[in-house]
Amino acid sequence: MTPKLHHGSRPVAVATAAAALATVFATPTAAAPAGTGRPPTAYVDVSVATVWTGPDSPRPVDAPALTDPVDVPKWLAGLTLADKKGLSDDNLTQTQVLYGHPVYVLAEQGAWAEVAVPGQSSPKNPLGYPGWVPKAQLTGDPGFAATAAKRPFALVHDTTAAWLYDDRGLHSKSLRLSNNTRLPELARAGDAVLVNTPAHGAKWVSAKDVDVYDGEQDVPYPTGADLVNYAKKFLDVPYLWGGRSGFGVDCSGFTSTVYEANGVDIPRDADAQALHRGGRKVDKADLRPGDLLFYADDKGTGSIYHVAMYIGNQQMIEAYDSATPVRITTVRFGSDYWGAERFLRAH
Repeated sequence: MTPKLHHGSRPVAVATAAAALATVFATPTAAAPAGTGRPPTAYVDVSVATVWTGPDSPRPVDAPALTDPVDVPKWLAGLTLADKKGLSDDNLTQTQVLYGHPVYVLAEQGAWAEVAVPGQSSPKNPLGYPGWVPKAQLTGDPGFAATAAKRPFALVHDTTAAWLYDDRGLHSKSLRLSNNTRLPELARAGDAVLVNTPAHGAKWVSAKDVDVYDGEQDVPYPTGADLVNYAKKFLDVPYLWGGRSGFGVDCSGFTSTVYEANGVDIPRDADAQALHRGGRKVDKADLRPGDLLFYADDKGTGSIYHVAMYIGNQQMIEAYDSATPVRITTVRFGSDYWGAERFLRAH
């Protein structure tokens, strides 16, 4: 069953960093814009960085998730079911953040950086979802920051994972990307798109794997059917506590990723999603595809611990637990059913 330790109520230490943070990254972090009062910004330089609860959270078995490049498939393959459950039972991981995504650097401790992840809203920190990332997985390349600020972006959208290539002919594989990855577009050439990367210059992606937009506001607003079709791309993707990529997801990482990849911002965690002022309650007799279904302790009246997506015909799609990959199943309206929320605007 889905662990009762749930995203949205887990403790995480948030340091009160000095306003002027002296970074010790090999590549300096980009300075915050003048007058913003925000901490320095760094960018994720691996396909997906896991955000840990603290620097002492990783275990020896987690080593493949701590390097640059990261090897998430190797990490997952090496985890026993007990190891996977330990991520939640022992509160080891918080979330994940994708290649090229910015993070605010709040503090540093040895080889680790305390960060907040903008774009993953959470009541834990107004700057974004907080936790710790190995500094080896971050870069502060100012050239990438400048390009990301002014260029259209290529969004990996039509597959759960795509390849970054060294060559225009798409023969020499460089890095495997998760869906929902956004990289600045530099040029287009036939069936390939040239993109900028956080620290390795220009690379190529297949045009069939990405959609290019001038800005977030240009991502087409989805229908419920669009959300469901996108969610189905995750079928059989492994459950991973804290996961938020095409390599592995937890329940709320799955639902928030599906919405974000389709241009709709909702909180990262299940309880924050359920209580988000952008949603509106839906009676179970009026469910529509794309609505989110929530489950709570104490016969549905306590802390929310699970979320799934309604797909129609009394079925839902969910990232259920550490032993179960993403699946479609019959909607459960048992005693722990909390209710449903709709986030899409009325068309």
